[in-house]
Amino acid sequence: MTVKAAIAAVCRVLAGAGAGVGALSPEAFRQAKFDRDEVTADFWKLLYCLLKLVSENKNCAVTDLGHQIEYVKAAVCYYGYGFLDFYQLPADGSRGSRDLLLVFSWLLQKIHLFEKLLERQRLRVEDQVSLCMCRQAAAVRPTEKSDSPAGEHAVGMDVRYLQWLQGKLRFRWKSLHSAQQERCATLHKIHLYTRGCRSGQSYSHLFATETRLIRDPERCSEFVQLLERENMWLEAYLEWRQLEPLFWQWMESVLAAKLQDTQNPRDENSIAATAHSPALSGDHVDRVTFKEMDHLSSEILKLQMKLQDGQKTKIKTTEDKEREVRSHTGWDEFVCPTQCDVEKKLGVLHARISHRWRQHGHARLALRDNSSAKSTKFSPAKPDIGCLTALEVTTQLRTEEAALKRELQEMQQLCKESLGEVVEKLDGVICMPPL
Repeated sequence: MTVKAAIAAVCRVLAGAGAGVGALSPEAFRQAKFDRDEVTADFWKLLYCLLKLVSENKNCAVTDLGHQIEYVKAAVCYYGYGFLDFYQLPADGSRGSRDLLLVFSWLLQKIHLFEKLLERQRLRVEDQVSLCMCRQAAAVRPTEKSDSPAGEHAVGMDVRYLQWLQGKLRFRWKSLHSAQQERCATLHKIHLYTRGCRSGQSYSHLFATETRLIRDPERCSEFVQLLERENMWLEAYLEWRQLEPLFWQWMESVLAAKLQDTQNPRDENSIAATAHSPALSGDHVDRVTFKEMDHLSSEILKLQMKLQDGQKTKIKTTEDKEREVRSHTGWDEFVCPTQCDVEKKLGVLHARISHRWRQHGHARLALRDNSSAKSTKFSPAKPDIGCLTALEVTTQLRTEEAALKRELQEMQQLCKESLGEVVEKLDGVICMPPL
């Protein structure tokens, strides 16, 4: 196997992604290694389409190269790419193919680009619903006091506009909720009316895709073609996984060539173009921002090391004290194993609960009868991994709703206190709360 075969496997995986991706050839990768300007625009378009697909936005209708470059720079900066030469590339896409190749390889390793594309683009026969229970609780903090005089708002702030946005958001949320309820009701009818049509042990009903294929048999050939295309894509991905070490060895030579050109610049005009790059003007990240980010990252690492050392010292001191107490009382051989066992069991229980409840991603929708559930309750069959019932989901959602209500009450109390402080500074003003 050669490096060319590994790059060809990459091109085949990109071609299977679709949506305008895959117009590159192994020759384009070779030219990008030597920083040829002929393939720069193609790499910008490739990165644009890939990042759009990863963000679940399949609409790649933007044809303006300048807007594509701005989008790619913003998205790559969001993922944390820190090589400054990439952000200094010109907005017309005239040069920088090697930097784009390095960005592409960095995305492969950093965000697992191919795996995400396979997950987002694969065919889903089963009925699924997006489920996310990874609630990130925001810390409730008192309202910060501004330096502006009392009674003055920020420049450009309009309470009526905020109220209009809130009403619009509520209307959109109710429309989305009603559409989701209608979809679930339709799927429930399909599952209920087709119950018994399947001989499998997991599901006894048909899914919406299967019902659609039965009603319109002409779509079966199209669906088979899609399955064959997906199989070819998976075969190309497996081939890429086998040849992946060769690709990374070749990328090491690309990075070495980049570092050599950076240390030994060939042209003074290129230095001037880099120093006065149009990418530094505008909303893109500049050198000062990256220096501040590096400084903050180093400070965070130092603080994290100090915190870990302090925690280790505290744990060690606590263990020494407990050991002294147990040695004096003579309960060391009885208390220590029991306490360790209890702590281990609690840790395992918390891990299981967090893994079970904090679900994220897509969940299958299936109809389960009470009779079948009772008959298979004590069966030795292997349970379906990741299976959730509607009762479990609604119970968890009610718990989250109660927590959100408590948080809302706390925030209302904080707002009430802050309003009271503002009203005390006003003379001759009476505030009447709503009923």
